[in-house]
Amino acid sequence: MSNNVTYDQTNTIKTGDAEKAFDVLENDISEKQFKVRQNSLRLLMAKFGQSNPAQSIYECAHDWSSKQVTTNGLVNYFKTYYNK
Repeated sequence: MSNNVTYDQTNTIKTGDAEKAFDVLENDISEKQFKVRQNSLRLLMAKFGQSNPAQSIYECAHDWSSKQVTTNGLVNYFKTYYNK
């Protein structure tokens, strides 16, 4: 059964500062970097999404994808530099 409910967003309250993490992201990245960032976010959210702020996860994924070509070692990198 499909959900045809339209949500009224007039009373939407913005909380947090996750948008600041997006400000540092570059607009022009290669397809390969995009895939590494996407896989990094997927991995970090699954592993640390419940216990860490989204901003640190996004910053780590951005840093990692700008320097690396795979996600090998990402979890240890996050634990060392971003785990708060």
